[in-house]
Amino acid sequence: MKEKTLQYQKELFAQKTPYLQWLRQQKTQDTDTMVVSGKQINKLPFSSCMDCIKCFGEIKAEQIYLFVREGGTLTAYAEQKIAAHFLTSEENDRTLFVYADEDYTGSLQALYGIEEQCFDVAVTMPYQYCMEKGETYYRGLPWFKPDFSPDTLASFFYLGSVFAIRGDVILKIIGQYQNEIDIYELVYWIFQEALERHQSGKNTGIIHISEVLYTNGYQRQAQQIECSKKIQKLYQKEPKKEKVSIIILSKDHAELLKKCLETLIQYTEYENYEVIVVDNGSSPEQKQRILNRIDAHNNTDKKHKIFYYYQRQEFNFSALCNIGAQYANGRYLLFMNDDVQVMGTAEGRKWLDKMMVYAAKPYVGAVGAKLYYPSSLEEDCDRIQHVGITNMGIGPAHKLNGRKDTGCIYYGRNTQNYNMLAVTAACMLIKKYVFDTVGGFDASFPVAYNDVELCFRLYQQGYFSVQVNEAVLIHHESLSRGYDFSPEKQRRLQEEKERLYKKYPLFCAADPFYSPHLVQWKKDIDYNVNYLYACDKMAEPVLLTGQIAKHKSGKGISKIIQREYFREQLYQKNTTVGKVYDHITGRHRFILQIDGVEQNDIEVKITGWCVKRNQDNAGISRTIWLVEETKKLGTGTIYAFDLPPKLREDVAELFARDKNTEHVALSGINLLFAKQGLRSGKYRIGVLVDKKHMLYIQDQAGSLVFVKVEKDSQ
Repeated sequence: MKEKTLQYQKELFAQKTPYLQWLRQQKTQDTDTMVVSGKQINKLPFSSCMDCIKCFGEIKAEQIYLFVREGGTLTAYAEQKIAAHFLTSEENDRTLFVYADEDYTGSLQALYGIEEQCFDVAVTMPYQYCMEKGETYYRGLPWFKPDFSPDTLASFFYLGSVFAIRGDVILKIIGQYQNEIDIYELVYWIFQEALERHQSGKNTGIIHISEVLYTNGYQRQAQQIECSKKIQKLYQKEPKKEKVSIIILSKDHAELLKKCLETLIQYTEYENYEVIVVDNGSSPEQKQRILNRIDAHNNTDKKHKIFYYYQRQEFNFSALCNIGAQYANGRYLLFMNDDVQVMGTAEGRKWLDKMMVYAAKPYVGAVGAKLYYPSSLEEDCDRIQHVGITNMGIGPAHKLNGRKDTGCIYYGRNTQNYNMLAVTAACMLIKKYVFDTVGGFDASFPVAYNDVELCFRLYQQGYFSVQVNEAVLIHHESLSRGYDFSPEKQRRLQEEKERLYKKYPLFCAADPFYSPHLVQWKKDIDYNVNYLYACDKMAEPVLLTGQIAKHKSGKGISKIIQREYFREQLYQKNTTVGKVYDHITGRHRFILQIDGVEQNDIEVKITGWCVKRNQDNAGISRTIWLVEETKKLGTGTIYAFDLPPKLREDVAELFARDKNTEHVALSGINLLFAKQGLRSGKYRIGVLVDKKHMLYIQDQAGSLVFVKVEKDSQ
């Protein structure tokens, strides 16, 4: 096999298997990390978390018991790494329970959708995990778990296949509750004890090792959700029907508010609530329509009174919510957008009852609901708008936003109730005394991140927030204020995010309920491994020249620029002559497709693809140049950026039937670079292919695309 083709295959395989690349990276980092511990560990195989504890024989207080699901294997040094966490002896810091992440084995086809025969054995061999009965297996489907999540555990057994418990803790739970309990019950009561420790200011004693220490042998168990009706009955005790004050902000949206109130009152099964509408300045006509609707309701429904508070003032979500909370008579506050609607289905009517189960827990802070976009006639299922907020590397993000709500997405992130670092205030329930104790919403966050800031504060003060996916509502997102797409609004959003992390630096790119091994640096609608290829990283520019003549390769650079300038002149004079020139030089074979050039004051991102037709594209050289626009083109500053390969399955499919154009799957363009450090000026963006053809990037109208670097960007 030709060297270029083999290298192409290696890179293609790598870009199709990010988890295998992540494993290789982790293995390199994990060299010489074996820990030797004096603690004795006893392995206890189990088949299900419903297995009875009595099956495990005599438990000794001074030993550690490692529960390992049958049909899988522990990774290297797993026992030593787990044992190391049980070394502390001080009562307040004693470890009760340790669990770790896991993955699965399977064929390339099953795990990654790859036909193994498409790759040379030299490519796949380094990644093979084991051979059984003539079958080759690989690792995949990683399950990166959250840290200590008591409410998630009540929803399903999120601990999976590998965890360890101190012997004295097992004996205490068995003696305290009953002689025969299953593993799930045992862990549930251990977590309850951990919560008591947490509420008294002690260490919970629950340790999550954020490493893959176990590999399942049965891929069919992937995405397995183990639930227990017994546990849910223990946990979901019917709370008192305390009064809930539903606070709705609304201005100049009489019809929208009317629909919100109608569905709320008509469909909500929970009876004990009041509604508080806070209006910061509707027009006289809109105000009167709102008053007419509220008066008509209050005259006929004495149970659910609607209060209306009107005061002209600048929009400040936090301040207005705080005003509503001051007038509230309920022991619970529910903040709701005026573009939210309650569903009339049997389950939809129970939305507030479902949320109250969690909000009533003494350690729970904010409780959120699953929000759908309005249904579309063209689609056969609902689309998710919100299932909790994850604090990613790019900042707080609504997870699974825009994804169809079908199946089980990453261990029930769309179906099970999860502890989350934050939930959205589009529908947020919280105990009034907790809200008052932490100081309510921070009015210095008037538009964005006010709900996230409150949830950060709740977590810092010991409260756990919960995303209740059993409670489902419709959210006509941003009908109240519109989308923040303008440059000015985007700048404000960025500034508020920076202020958020300045106030809470420990939460910058950190979330205890979202693994650091999951995707961080892009808005992703799925749960993928956080592995960055070269094309995903910030690119560094190479200054080719300030003065062409002084650069050792200046002559070649100058010729490239001059050739492209000459071509432009030909096309301006006569298009036919320009096309003839392209055929003579071979330039007509190149296809450059740019999906987008996104730029702001800080950085530039260029995405697209470039293919040379009727040629093997394996190993083709591609570079992006910034060519300063000067009176005499090519005499100014030029920066070059290497273009690492980027997988584009759509491009491979586009050329699948073109036998003369080969190896195009890695033809993608994905370049991200910072403006800081670049000299001020106006630059053309061009793609240099085969070290001689410069293809300048154009917009849809055919105009050249430029990068502008101001003096303050340097």
